Parts: sequence; C-alpha cells; structure tokens
Amino acid sequence: MKKIVFASVFFVLTGCFSAKLIPPTQGDVERVQSKFPNYSLAELSEGKTLYEQHCRSCHGLKKPSARTEEKWGEIVPKMAVKANKKYPDSLNADSQEKILKYLITMSSAPRAK
Repeated sequence: MKKIVFASVFFVLTGCFSAKLIPPTQGDVERVQSKFPNYSLAELSEGKTLYEQHCRSCHGLKKPSARTEEKWGEIVPKMAVKANKKYPDSLNADSQEKILKYLITMSSAPRAK
C-alpha cells in the first residue's frame, strides 16, 4: 500500500514540475535544416513524443532551452543508458537520436515574450 501511495505522489509531483513543452512547427524544422538536412516536422514531433514518454517516466521534463546543444549531446546518451537499464531496450539508437534532435532543435527556438 505504501508503494502505491508513494508512486501516486511521485507521478503527481513529477507532472507538476515538468516543463510545458511547446508544439514544434515547420519554422523550427526550417531553422535547423542546415544542421539536419531532410529533417521533417513528423520526425521533430516524434522526438517530442518520445522525450515526453520516456524521460517523464523517471523525472520531470526540462525545457529544451534549459540546456545548450552541447549539454544535451552529453545528457541524452547518459540518460538513455540509465533508461535502458531500468526498462531494457526502451530507447534504441533511432529513438535516442530523435529525442536529441528534438532537444537540439527546440533549444534554439526563439523565446516567447
């Protein structure tokens, strides 16, 4: 019973402290075309979905703009290893790449005023 209560409190708090992620747009894709040729809005959106599904399961989500491209490049591989230890084979190389591209793309998005 204590485990159920703890898990419920954890998921409620995780949801409260997670970043509200803005939906990606074609403008975001166009902004990074030189970095990611042939990148599509569908791939960017899938990266967002994967980020929300996999990263939220262990901790609150960070806004992509909270880290630089270089920092996300360090964090994502390390977190993928941790996720795959906890949930074996949950993040394959393709999923990891989509998450990283999403975070890099959105980390450079113009900030709303």
